Amino acid sequence: METILTNFPNEEENKKLEDLFLAIYFNDLKKIIAFKNENPEIYSKKEKFLIDGNTNFDLKNLTLFNQKIWFDTEWRDEIMPLIEKIRQRTKQMLDFWEIEIGQKNSIKLIEYNDYWDYFYCDDPNDPDDNNEVIGDPISYFIEQGFKEIDVKLYNRVECFDFVEAKKLLEQGAKSDIDFYNDNDSSTIGRVHSEVSYLATCHVIPEFQVFENKGYKQKFEITTMFRNLLGLAAHQDMLNLLHKYYNEE
Repeated sequence: METILTNFPNEEENKKLEDLFLAIYFNDLKKIIAFKNENPEIYSKKEKFLIDGNTNFDLKNLTLFNQKIWFDTEWRDEIMPLIEKIRQRTKQMLDFWEIEIGQKNSIKLIEYNDYWDYFYCDDPNDPDDNNEVIGDPISYFIEQGFKEIDVKLYNRVECFDFVEAKKLLEQGAKSDIDFYNDNDSSTIGRVHSEVSYLATCHVIPEFQVFENKGYKQKFEITTMFRNLLGLAAHQDMLNLLHKYYNEE
């Protein structure tokens, strides 16, 4: 999703917007309001933040990512104190955007696969990616005796095509079919594993460190974007799969 358009922040402004990225990422409402008051013109370009200098992203979506992650997931008891703090701050952010925009639920969530190259997602516009599963052609698995609808579900899920994945699930596609004899190659397993990995190894540690160090640390903006985007996308997809998995 690369773009070169006018009215986008210049390099200096975009660097300054990284401070706003961090504040929204960590739901730091006081810092966001301070930034808005001190840098009103730059703040007005928050919908045009450039990841890696050329990929347009609306920073408000970071709040929706947080909402997907912290409210839609069951967490271990030992980290619930932190989770409750994050939930409260996320709720404050949602209220803030509602007041600022003047309309409830007015932030439009991005299509995750518009940013497919920033997380574990196949290119939805690549003919090869649209015709394979785990690196092999869909036809290979059908020849092995798997149902076409189950194989296509895996493909649509790894391309994060929510509309088509839901259609297949409604038609009876199963997400718990292993395509290799390894008990580790099912559609739902692929998504669940990535949720566990991103949450345990990246996103939760980021928030834990922030609780102790705040902004007195080095941040990798693109990496943080990848982590939060990836976890939100996978959690959202896992919720969809669970809905129909529980009905099987």
